[in-house]
Amino acid sequence: MNNGCICCTVRGDLVRILNKILGRTTRTLDAIIIETTGLADPAPVAQTFFMDESIKARARLDAIITVVDARHCLPKLREERPAEVEVEAIEQVAFADKILLNKIDLVSEKDLEEVEAELRKTNKMATIVRTEQCNVDISTIINVGAFDLDTVLKMDPGRTWVWGVGGGVGC
Repeated sequence: MNNGCICCTVRGDLVRILNKILGRTTRTLDAIIIETTGLADPAPVAQTFFMDESIKARARLDAIITVVDARHCLPKLREERPAEVEVEAIEQVAFADKILLNKIDLVSEKDLEEVEAELRKTNKMATIVRTEQCNVDISTIINVGAFDLDTVLKMDPGRTWVWGVGGGVGC
């Protein structure tokens, strides 16, 4: 894939690569995992599974998984910002079907409860899974059927959702 923002530059590459992977007839895939390094808005990646008819017909978005650093996340979650400013870390929590609350071994139980309470302010529905070094049973995050488009659309009704080629959330 080329370098760049997945909603603007790389989305065409993502569609091309997914179609190539899904077009293989030699073997059946159990899953395709798309990892967005760093602070990426998950909405454009999710849109990919609905904007391209070929992908839509052959694949489904199973879940959006977000990793949260239990030791360092509170300042970002509590950051004051104008209402019109979107923070990718907050967007990741808001869109998550599952949150892997990582580095739990580095904070107290009281701090973990505080972090979880703060996460619930942004996302009341996501399952929170406590982890150390992101160790998690694979069945917790693969083939869980957690993503629901209707829930996402209801979550932020004021947001402009673009589900077509050439557009994207945040572009």
